[in-house]
Amino acid sequence: MTNKRGNKDKQKNNSDHLKFFIETIAKFCDKCGSPYSVDNLQIIKENDFSSIIHFSCNNCKSRHIATFVKPLGVSSRMPVNSDLTVDEISKFSREKEVLVDDILSIYSLLSKDPIIKI
Repeated sequence: MTNKRGNKDKQKNNSDHLKFFIETIAKFCDKCGSPYSVDNLQIIKENDFSSIIHFSCNNCKSRHIATFVKPLGVSSRMPVNSDLTVDEISKFSREKEVLVDDILSIYSLLSKDPIIKI
């Protein structure tokens, strides 16, 4: 019984946390004006200093990433023009660096494609 209550409390805290970002950063989609709900937000990365939040509009499918700097209460938001999923964005945001070998491997792969000009 305690575990179920703990999960409900955690879900409520997460929902309240996401509602805070809606109230603080963006209540409506910049493109079509549809209101955001907690289902439209996903926290990509968070620490004591800042949060990176992904906003996705159910209506027009536009996507934004916002950064919220906690000590200053300041946020910035930008559109996301990418085919990356939110999970991929989250995965890559945790990487500390890009290895030179990875860059060379991608360059090699792309240079073999006749359609891509490097």
